Amino acid sequence: MTCHLPDYEATTSPPHVDRFPTACASCHRTDAWVPAFFDHDWPLDGAHATALCLACHTGEPPRFAGTPRQCVGCHQDDYDASPFPGHSTFPTTCESCHSTTAWRPATFVHAWPLDGAHATAACTSCHTGDPPRYAGTPTECVGCHRDDYDRSPYPGHSTFPTTCQDCHTTSAWTPAMGGTHPEGAFPIARGAHSGFACLDCHDPALGAPQQGMNTDCVGCHTGEHTRARMDDKHREVSRYPSGAAAPNFCLDCHPDGRN
Repeated sequence: MTCHLPDYEATTSPPHVDRFPTACASCHRTDAWVPAFFDHDWPLDGAHATALCLACHTGEPPRFAGTPRQCVGCHQDDYDASPFPGHSTFPTTCESCHSTTAWRPATFVHAWPLDGAHATAACTSCHTGDPPRYAGTPTECVGCHRDDYDRSPYPGHSTFPTTCQDCHTTSAWTPAMGGTHPEGAFPIARGAHSGFACLDCHDPALGAPQQGMNTDCVGCHTGEHTRARMDDKHREVSRYPSGAAAPNFCLDCHPDGRN
């Protein structure tokens, strides 16, 4: 200070007199008087690294000791003015959604993955209500897609389980992919039963699709496989039904659709 008092008194960016201590070594180095640096005991990264001191150290004179370290200490106005619906119901732990790189866009790391179409969905499409609900938002598909389930034009959809992921993917709600067929039990990816649409084999009028309960073997196998022809060929088969039988009784002896 013995040599640099004129520098101290003449500084206007920011003004130093009566605002800064005269311990010049706190911000200045011996290799050059400018630029000045200050070693914070918490990191100034991202946009904070280039911010003016007075952007955070406000007041007249500026306050240095006791400057808040929590984001909301400087960003309360951003929080209050946010156009995002329901922002006033959010906690003020800004770092949960915002980064120091830029205040916008905000992101949030969910405990379960947002992939496919969910990755670009607006937050309020899942977090509904006024104000929007965040805590307790369902993580099961049907929690958001109940309306899609109820109004599905797919025949017999009301008899399906509500484990939507069995047939739908996050890439798009439609078309449905048909779920994971039990290939080990009844292959349809190859062989004689490949290439058929779900409804060719599964009749919604017969019930739910689980474990082949609504399959209609007799309805598919015509020609040489009509019931009349098969009855005659199975006279010596003890387990073959006589008279009325379930439309998928063939599975009792042909569980994988083969001979």
